[in-house]
Amino acid sequence: MFRLTTFKFNRDNLIQSLAAIFLLFSISTATLGQPQEASASNMQNCHYMDRVEGSSGYGKKSDWQSQAKYSVLAQAEELGASHIVWERFTPIGAFNGIAVAKAYNCNS
Repeated sequence: MFRLTTFKFNRDNLIQSLAAIFLLFSISTATLGQPQEASASNMQNCHYMDRVEGSSGYGKKSDWQSQAKYSVLAQAEELGASHIVWERFTPIGAFNGIAVAKAYNCNS
């Protein structure tokens, strides 16, 4: 009987520990979250970081824009950008393309 109670106690601690880890992870990823899309007129008080270009990759992709967009957002996030302003989406053939944006930091 004692071992069953001990097992349950450890299982509850494990669940609570996992919940705490999940909460900490979700807070840290929310803080370092993906850059927000914005218009150029809203970037007056922000620091320009860099021009970011993303590709949809190679292959037949009917929704190449979203894949190129994701690539840009991931690169901007790595730079520490808080906002991006889209410049253009350029198709390459029918199924691939490139997205270009300017990355800004508005948190300073």
